[in-house]
Amino acid sequence: MRTAPGLDSPPGPGGSDLERIDLNEVVLALSDALDLVGTQVVQHGKRVAFMAAACGRSLSLEEGERTDLLLAAVLHDCGVSTTRLHRKLLDADLSFEEAHGHADAGGDLLARFEPLSRVAAIVRLHHTPWDSPASREAGPRTALLANLVFLADRVDALLQSHRERDPLLETDEIRRWVFARSGTSFAEEAVGAFLEASAAEAFWLTLEPHHLERALRDEMRVERHRTVPLSGLTDLALLFARIVDGKSPFTASHSTAVARLATLLGHLAGLDEGTCTRLRIAGLLHDLGKLRVPDEVLEKTSPLDKGEFATIERHAFETFQILSRVEPLREIATWAGTHHEGLSGKGYPFRTRAEEIPLPARLLAIADVFQALAQNRPYRGPLEAEEILGHLRRFVESGKLDPHGVDLVAENLEECFRAATLDAVGDTGEDPAPG
Repeated sequence: MRTAPGLDSPPGPGGSDLERIDLNEVVLALSDALDLVGTQVVQHGKRVAFMAAACGRSLSLEEGERTDLLLAAVLHDCGVSTTRLHRKLLDADLSFEEAHGHADAGGDLLARFEPLSRVAAIVRLHHTPWDSPASREAGPRTALLANLVFLADRVDALLQSHRERDPLLETDEIRRWVFARSGTSFAEEAVGAFLEASAAEAFWLTLEPHHLERALRDEMRVERHRTVPLSGLTDLALLFARIVDGKSPFTASHSTAVARLATLLGHLAGLDEGTCTRLRIAGLLHDLGKLRVPDEVLEKTSPLDKGEFATIERHAFETFQILSRVEPLREIATWAGTHHEGLSGKGYPFRTRAEEIPLPARLLAIADVFQALAQNRPYRGPLEAEEILGHLRRFVESGKLDPHGVDLVAENLEECFRAATLDAVGDTGEDPAPG
């Protein structure tokens, strides 16, 4: 293994684990990515969370249950990556197979992250009618919390079906619809809580975008906080990377492989362990904004038109905006949000020039290009290592990629190729040790 002496670690602390991150704040920020999936209908998860939390207050739930309910509601659709499925889930009729499939998928994802393991059981049941055997088998408290999410989810689906009308004109009809399903789709206790909470006009008016964000932040602020060290966010970032990569078979494992290669390049460049940890998180989350891109654009086999390319170009900016909401993640947000910038200043979305692009962002850009070229795409097959290196060198010549970083790739080509393609045989989520 060879390292390039010209690549130095960026100034600043090495990302000490003494700094702990508020999990509620991070989950709320990352939920913005889930809101992007619908492209046309946004903030569905936040509306469901606000309504479920309002019902929880009416039931006087204990603190831990309120927190679990709020996090489950915000994340309830984490098993949905594609715009086509999101559109179907907002229909009032849920008699199609994927309705329960995405709930199971979301539960499986959350179960992998220990701080949210209790939330996983709620998410798994959030499309399960109250009178079903599965609901009875789950235990009364879990079943009730899941049913509150289910009720709020269906109320928002009804609201979105009439979103061109003032919501105050729909409230009586929606409340009658919920009441008619008491004891069948919804628990009597949940229905009673909803009818109490939704009696006030303020309940419905708070669902408007300019009020909802602040209300939900206030709701999160009063709930029990769970903190994790910065390095502990890797598992949560891996969870969201799998959501992003699940959007299309052509991007399967892209984020996890980019993170693995970027981390390897960080080690090869001599970056300290804390910086490499933050670089891995940036790699896992660099394509969060792609959840907004319609499926048909990502999977198009012919060249993109100007409008479609403009849609693609938005994703790095969306990623930056999502991550920069959390102050301890602002450095990671910069690295992730600039992975399509070029040293010549002709990249996007900020037109950042070489002197403004930090080393970790340069390495992430190289990892992103390398892995994309190594992966099967709708318009071409995967390239071999030497072909990829040729493309990287041409990108150096055109002023897109960092020459020293590409030299690192050339000197460790086999190792880099293995890191970029490891997921083709199995997604371990682990980084290969350099050497």
